[in-house]
Amino acid sequence: MIIETDRLILRPVAKQDTQDIAQVVFSDPNVVGMLAHDIRTPESAIAESERWTSIMGIDGDGGIWDDGGMGLFAVVPKSDQALAGVTGFYMERSEHQRWNGEYFYALGTRWHGRGLMSEAADALGERLRSLDDLGVIYAGYWDMINEASGRLLRRTGLKPEGRKSVIEEYGVDRCRLIFDFDLWRLSNAALGDVRDSILTQVARRAGAFVAEDIITKDEVLNSLKDRYGSPSLTRDAVTMLEASIKRPGMAYLEIRGAGNSDAPQNRLK
Repeated sequence: MIIETDRLILRPVAKQDTQDIAQVVFSDPNVVGMLAHDIRTPESAIAESERWTSIMGIDGDGGIWDDGGMGLFAVVPKSDQALAGVTGFYMERSEHQRWNGEYFYALGTRWHGRGLMSEAADALGERLRSLDDLGVIYAGYWDMINEASGRLLRRTGLKPEGRKSVIEEYGVDRCRLIFDFDLWRLSNAALGDVRDSILTQVARRAGAFVAEDIITKDEVLNSLKDRYGSPSLTRDAVTMLEASIKRPGMAYLEIRGAGNSDAPQNRLK
C-alpha cells in the first residue's frame, strides 16, 4: 500500500529502513524527547529501530500488512526522496476480528515546520476511516508540552477521550526508564535556552510519574537540580512539575469503528 499526497510518498517501512529510522528518529534529541525509549547509545537506537521495522514493517514478523491491516509508513518528501520520519499504526486483530491498536508518528527536526505531518495525517485518516473492520485505534501524547501533537492526532480522526494513566500505558519499570533517560538528556544538553526547554519537558513527564507514585517529588527535585547543575530550577520547570502532578496521566484520543467496544492496549511498551 503506497499513499501519495501533493508533497509526500507514504510507503510501508521495510527492514532496509532500519538505519535511516535510527538516524532520523532515534538519534535526534528533539524527537526522542517526546517518545518513550532509552537510546543513550548508537546501538540502542539501532535496536529500537529494528524493533519497529520487525513488528510493523512490510517484510517484518508482525504480519500486519499481510493480514490486511496497516503498519508503519515511511514519510518521504517528493522533493528529496529521503526518509523524513515515520507515521502509522501498530495494529492487531481483536477476538472480534477487528483492527485495534496505536497510532503514532515521528518527524526529523530538519523537516519540522513544513506541514508535512499534517498532510500525512489527512491521508492516513482517510484510509483509516475506510477500513470496514476498524476496531479501536488510540493515541496518547504529553499535553502541556506538545499540543501540536494533539492537533495532528485530531486531523487523523481521533477524538479526545479524557486521560490515560502512565502506568497503564507504559508500566512502572518503563516509566522509571523514561525518567532515567530524561535525566541523561538533561545532563548532556547544551547550556542556555535548549537546556531550559529540556528541563521543562523532563519536569512534565516526571510530574506524571510523581502523581502515580512511581517516584517521589523529593527524588525528582533533587535529581533535576543535580543534572541541571543548579540548586534552583527555572520557574517554568517548577510550574510544569506542579501542574502535571495536579493533572495526572497523558492526553488520550481514539477512533472507533461502528459498534466497537474493545479496549486497546499498548503492545509496544
